[in-house]
Amino acid sequence: MRLPLKTEYACQVMAQLAKTYATGEVRRVEELATAEGLSPNYLVQILTQLRPVGLVVSKRGKNGGYLLGRAPETISLAEIAGAMEGDILIETSNGIIGMSSEKVNQAWARANQELQSALSEICLTELIPDDVEPNSPQDWVI
Repeated sequence: MRLPLKTEYACQVMAQLAKTYATGEVRRVEELATAEGLSPNYLVQILTQLRPVGLVVSKRGKNGGYLLGRAPETISLAEIAGAMEGDILIETSNGIIGMSSEKVNQAWARANQELQSALSEICLTELIPDDVEPNSPQDWVI
C-alpha cells in the first residue's frame, strides 16, 4: 500500500506551517510551494481540503496567506491523513463471501486500528524541517 501523494504533500506543507507557528507568520502559497517543490495551484487544492477541518486558517488581503489552525503539537498525522483521504484502510467486507472472509476482514480491521493508532501518536512537531537545504553539498555522501 502506498499513501497518496496528495496526503504526503499535505504533511509537508503542514510541517512548513508548523515551522513558523510560534511567530504567527502568515505564509504565502508561493513561498510554501517553493519550499516543498510543489505547484502553487496544486498546493491551493490541498490547503482548501485542510481548511474546513480547522487544520489551517487562511488570511485574505495584501499580506494574506496561510497558518496553522492550532498548535502543531496538537495535530497528528492521523488528522492530516483523515482530512485528505478519510480512512487509510477501508474494510472490504461488503458482500464478500467464503470460508476465510470473516478472518481476513478481521485481520484488515486490526491492521487499520493499529495504523490509526500509530498515526495518532505522531505529532506535527516531529515533521518540522531543519533549516538545512535538501541536496545541499554538505549533505552529499562521498
